[in-house]
Amino acid sequence: MTQPCARTAAAPVVAPASREADTRSADRARWRLWLMRALAVGGIVGLCLVLWNRIPLHTRMIWKSYRVALMTGAPVLALGDSITFQAAPSHLCGTKVLNSGIPGDRIDDLLARAPMFSRLATPRQVVVAIGVNDARTGHMDIGTWAAKYRTLLGYFPKSELVLVEVNPVDLGNPHYLPVHDRDFIASQNAAIRVLAGETGARVVTAPAASPTMDGLHPDKTGVVLWQQRLAAVACAG
Repeated sequence: MTQPCARTAAAPVVAPASREADTRSADRARWRLWLMRALAVGGIVGLCLVLWNRIPLHTRMIWKSYRVALMTGAPVLALGDSITFQAAPSHLCGTKVLNSGIPGDRIDDLLARAPMFSRLATPRQVVVAIGVNDARTGHMDIGTWAAKYRTLLGYFPKSELVLVEVNPVDLGNPHYLPVHDRDFIASQNAAIRVLAGETGARVVTAPAASPTMDGLHPDKTGVVLWQQRLAAVACAG
């Protein structure tokens, strides 16, 4: 006797409501994954910002100047202290300036950074404006200071040098006078002129007086005058 054929099992029918629930569940899983990734990235960024802000500002400014020197190849490099940081123009003689002035810097700080700058770039022109922080009480002797300045200039043999004399402290403001040796500043400027003669550098002479905010740092008028004196020398001829 012939056996009846087994009936083929039918595929289960999924209700529309079940499909919608599965879709919502998958969407929630994707959103959770996205949120976890976003939180992880945010945590990493936040940690980096915390660590970055724990690095001293002076060090961060140095790293930034190295990075900009490497990326931009600016034809003019300005080395100096807070006055340079504040007053150096963004462009000089129609070309871009890398302002590497860092508040508080002395001649030793510039010497420490010069080898890195000499490896990162060969600027057409180097502006050196340093010295007022070296004139504070307890300063080195002028012979040592001048020798270090000479060594600094030796790192840029292919660049045109522009040496900015040290601005006088403001006699009308007593804040900085007790800690700055005005006679030493006069000796620094005399040494700068001698070094310019040795190297063929141009010299931006210091004014007899300069308007300041606090006895040392130029105010808006002083910044304009500083830039005008620099441009008159750096862009001449």
